[in-house]
Amino acid sequence: MKKYKINRENKETPIPSDEVIAKYKNFKQLNVSYNEFTKRPKVPLYQNKKMFLFLLLIGLVAWLISDGFFEEENKSKAENTELSK
Repeated sequence: MKKYKINRENKETPIPSDEVIAKYKNFKQLNVSYNEFTKRPKVPLYQNKKMFLFLLLIGLVAWLISDGFFEEENKSKAENTELSK
């Protein structure tokens, strides 16, 4: 069985008009519009609402954990000093 089909029909391809050709003559503008279309613009972290809230949540959890950890150390030190007296 053949994998490929050869298209042997002679169809005339339409030639673009002079206006369409002139539109694409400026390569710099064409390249800029291509890059805008293909590449997503990168938004800074402070402007990306979801990422900013995620980082804020991680910072809050880290702060609460460290606060609780230091609080437990202070309680255990206080208990050790009371027992030694």
